[in-house]
Amino acid sequence: MENHEKPHFGYIYPRPAVTTDCVIFGFDMTEELLKVLLIERGIEPFKGRYALPGGFIKIEAKTNEYGLVVEERNESLLECAKRELKEETGFDVQNIYELGTWSTPGRDPRCITITDAYYALVTIQPVRGGDDAADAKWVPLYQVLNTIKNLPEGMRFLAFDHDEIITAAHIRLQQQLCFEPLAFKLLPKRFSMSTLQKLYEAILEKNFDRRNFARKMLDSGILDVFPTESRNINYQLNLEKYEEFKRTGRLSNLIF
Repeated sequence: MENHEKPHFGYIYPRPAVTTDCVIFGFDMTEELLKVLLIERGIEPFKGRYALPGGFIKIEAKTNEYGLVVEERNESLLECAKRELKEETGFDVQNIYELGTWSTPGRDPRCITITDAYYALVTIQPVRGGDDAADAKWVPLYQVLNTIKNLPEGMRFLAFDHDEIITAAHIRLQQQLCFEPLAFKLLPKRFSMSTLQKLYEAILEKNFDRRNFARKMLDSGILDVFPTESRNINYQLNLEKYEEFKRTGRLSNLIF
């Protein structure tokens, strides 16, 4: 006898919500400051607090009478990160990298929430608050990190656990600085040695001797030099030489 009982695909366990958050770094060429893109939350929880752009993943699925999925338009975590970033700040970013997953109990007062965080290095552009973000702005990274470091134990500056996420993104940036051409993604195609040094100092939170920094960079051979009529010298990353430097294991020479 054929069994016409509807299949059961439910679970007895609670299902967590899934979100994405974005740490977007940009270098302000005028102020020579490394900045991070933050939003002001326009809704509860944490209304009025600064936070990273992000939000819940979209799930759109149709099921038949037996509970089987017959059509779905769900988005991936990467798609969610890019969509939420654009909705909340107006910023459209293409190259974005996965940072890690955060799932500490109680990180979101609304429900059990797991977030997948991403980071990107971009050219600073005007932004505006949208969707559930009351505002969006570029904030000097050093101000954010100093505020986080100086808070009394148990207190947080940003909403949710975004203090931990932005700190982790900065550490990742520091770790990869001398092994990937990340810093150069924050600069225009041609730049001055002074600007390059300011960027390295901002990322590594160190001050370098001007002559020693320039010598180390030029000795590496990864920079093409373009003299100008105004006695200034412009530089440009030679990506081919950089990749060769990387293959031969000589990038460790650029560790400061």
